[in-house]
Amino acid sequence: MLSIIVTGRNDDYDGNFEERLSISLSRNTKSLPSAEFILVEWNPILEKPLVCEKLKKIFGDRIRYFVVHPKYHSQYCTCDWFIEYPAKNIGIRKAKGNFILCTNSDIIFSPEVVNNLKSQLNDNTIYRAIRIDIPVNHLDVSFPLLGKYKLAINGGLTNGCGDFLLLHRNMWLDVTGYCEEFPEQRLHKDSQIIYKLLDKCNYPVVNLGIITHWRHASSWANTLTRPRIGDPRWNFRECGYEKNKDTWGLTFTREENRNGITWLM
Repeated sequence: MLSIIVTGRNDDYDGNFEERLSISLSRNTKSLPSAEFILVEWNPILEKPLVCEKLKKIFGDRIRYFVVHPKYHSQYCTCDWFIEYPAKNIGIRKAKGNFILCTNSDIIFSPEVVNNLKSQLNDNTIYRAIRIDIPVNHLDVSFPLLGKYKLAINGGLTNGCGDFLLLHRNMWLDVTGYCEEFPEQRLHKDSQIIYKLLDKCNYPVVNLGIITHWRHASSWANTLTRPRIGDPRWNFRECGYEKNKDTWGLTFTREENRNGITWLM
């Protein structure tokens, strides 16, 4: 089984977050009907309806929903109200699949990627994709993507790797997911895990095809000076980090089911 993990928060990020997330999930769940999809909502605003609640009305039990109580946020992030990597770690620990794909809320998989995800995957391989940035108002995405919609192509080893990283479950467990240390830092923790895998085992890196990403207002590619990310010059390869604690992915929390949505309390 393939497990696919996305994250979010009910803060209407950049204006049409829920619309982008809903379109992305609709497209990708239809393309991959046998895959497990997990949505982790991190540090929600308790006075507002949850993203998970809204999406459960649309997708029902097609998606597994987890909500992280706000009381844990400050332990993992001091530079923003949302941080995706501990949230993705929760999905990794909850996933049932042998292969686990961490992606983002505004990503659509091309037919090439879908076909490759349905094919035989190798246990000891790092799987990546080439991200193409498209206008935030181009919601009716079709493939092949017309040139007028291509704002930028993000390829290479780590460029855009937070948007698509597929590993066998054992590889995720071996590196203990994404780094949960350095709460003042958001940027580069996606690159860090790839370099750790390469330094440790020199796994091959395979590109599965093209994914699209809506370039919303706060996209790093839009500003390159986005606040609340930490230090862009942070040297993650020489920061002294080795592995997370055994409780990575908030496995120490108590689970509470509320109308089909699992709260981590």
